[in-house]
Amino acid sequence: MKYQEEVRSDEGWLYEPKFDGIRLLVGNDHSYTRHGTITTSRFPELIFGGPEVLIDGELIAPGTNAPDDFAGSMSRFSGNKNQSISLMGFDVLSYKNKSVIHHPLEERKAILTECLAGIDSPYINLIPYVYTEGAALFDVMKENRMEGMVAKRLGTPYIPGFRSDDWRKIINWSYHDAVVSKITHGPLTVQLHSSEGDYLGSVIIGFTKEIRQILKSLTPPFSVTVKSRGWTSGGKLRLPQIIKVKQEQ
Repeated sequence: MKYQEEVRSDEGWLYEPKFDGIRLLVGNDHSYTRHGTITTSRFPELIFGGPEVLIDGELIAPGTNAPDDFAGSMSRFSGNKNQSISLMGFDVLSYKNKSVIHHPLEERKAILTECLAGIDSPYINLIPYVYTEGAALFDVMKENRMEGMVAKRLGTPYIPGFRSDDWRKIINWSYHDAVVSKITHGPLTVQLHSSEGDYLGSVIIGFTKEIRQILKSLTPPFSVTVKSRGWTSGGKLRLPQIIKVKQEQ
């Protein structure tokens, strides 16, 4: 069965890699999470001088089998100063003390490129992007075991705190057969093991109404198909979700 959603290559869109890290706003001698938590002292290498600018990006840590490692980003966020990091910038909110959020996306990309060239920091980089060729970029994401990509409609403004259909995440899901070994309710949590008995992680999100009803009627163990955002550095499925329950046991 084919589960992966169709990846399109549309005119009027640009496509960029989706790095697996922590969303961060950096500039004006500070850094912040998207929820407003000040992180300046945690990431001193991201502080830069030059023109007043506020950059939106993804804080990442280098991975072993991929360009990024979410566990490494979280380790540094939690205080591990030995963990190396970098910021992958994908947008800009202000430049020379003026808001640019209402500028079209492609103009903001040009401003961001100019800003990063002026900053010239080894810790702050521009996320590459392509026009139209979404399917080709997604193939590269799969080859490099990256989380996926983001499709963005040209001509659109930056809208803080609002999830718009003009920015579409396309996840590079991996698919696995697993055995449900335990179910707890309140909140619903499903523990997964491999057929050999190795613990693979727990499902805590993404339950459809149909899957919830099926889980209520079955007693473990039974088999399921799950999708996940790859594997954690500890060998567990990352954010697994159940997409099919095999009831033929």
